[in-house]
Amino acid sequence: MTAPRGRVLVIEDNPLNLELVSGVLESLGCDIVPAGTAELGLQLATQAPPDVILLDMWLPGMSGEEAIRLIRQDRALRDIPVIAITAQAMRGDEASALRLGFDAWISKPIDNRRLRELVRGYLQSRRESR
Repeated sequence: MTAPRGRVLVIEDNPLNLELVSGVLESLGCDIVPAGTAELGLQLATQAPPDVILLDMWLPGMSGEEAIRLIRQDRALRDIPVIAITAQAMRGDEASALRLGFDAWISKPIDNRRLRELVRGYLQSRRESR
């Protein structure tokens, strides 16, 4: 089963993590839009809203927590699924991320299969709702 083609904005400051995530998403046929900071990611999302956003929680400058607040306040972006990516994997971190407005949460090291399933599901859901 192939995933619907879609644009995924990956806001990640670590080049190795960006490369890993990009490889997984490209295997689904996704177009990747990379951003090394939340500020750049928000700018890119505003210019051309993606189908899904992967957002690292710990970024230089604006944090993922600040960025998700701005995304959820923006009319053009608020309905885009946003997946938190974090090295924080303590009990309660996932629930905290969901309360902040993230749709899903993945801890590092990233489980490639879970990432594929999440993105595939969000892309299919967005395609069906159009």
